[in-house]
Amino acid sequence: MKFNELGEYDKKLNRYLRLNTFPVAVRFLRSWDEVPERAKRPLKDLGNRFTTCQAIALSRRFGWVIALGREDSSCVLGAMALGLEKRLPHYTEGNLCVDLYTDNLEAGRLSEESVPRLPEGKYVGVVTAPLQHTSFEPDSIVIYGNGAQIMRLGQAYLWKRGGTLKSEFRGRVDCADLAIAPIIKGEPQMIVPCSGDRIFGQVQDNELAFGFPFSLMDEIVEGLEESHKVGTRYPVTNWLSYTGGFPPSYDEYRKMLDDTGPPSAD
Repeated sequence: MKFNELGEYDKKLNRYLRLNTFPVAVRFLRSWDEVPERAKRPLKDLGNRFTTCQAIALSRRFGWVIALGREDSSCVLGAMALGLEKRLPHYTEGNLCVDLYTDNLEAGRLSEESVPRLPEGKYVGVVTAPLQHTSFEPDSIVIYGNGAQIMRLGQAYLWKRGGTLKSEFRGRVDCADLAIAPIIKGEPQMIVPCSGDRIFGQVQDNELAFGFPFSLMDEIVEGLEESHKVGTRYPVTNWLSYTGGFPPSYDEYRKMLDDTGPPSAD
């Protein structure tokens, strides 16, 4: 593919969405040979281990390219979703969820079982980059925005398809919902960011997120463009052609004015 096309995609997304942070390209690494030259490794280059949502946040806010491997990952939940760590029975039984997000172990087991995940050992890591500075073919695209901006992405996806966009909510491990679920399901996910993303990725209260397979980029951009042409836009256009309502005293005074007629020039 032509990488200058990624810059064009970025321009179009920002033209129609006016985003506050960069769209992020995500690729799951089969080999460290795939890592872009400018990528930073959290432990080696920055002296810290990061969550996956932190890596995405650094790409969308700072414009950095981050390559996260097993040794760089601070979050065992995110690392397991990426297939970088083993899913031991202690985890699958729900022990990491109970008393934090669920009332009992069985509910915790169901929650862990529901998390989208990559096969164990298939990938060595993940790389995140701002779309406009991406030098690799992404697997998925992650965009954060306010409710209206994320609504527009959903509308764009449905422009030709119609129907509804179905997304799952679990309130935790949203990195899996944003970057992994779109690849597994082959369709976008509209996400309410989880607690961890708010703590470590520093997502703001007004932000939602949207993840989709890169293979759908042309369809989504076309949906944004075509729906924009017919008036479905961001910012949402307010209807301003109406007669406003006022306090009764204003209306009474208006009647007085109507009775006395317009002012005359002296």
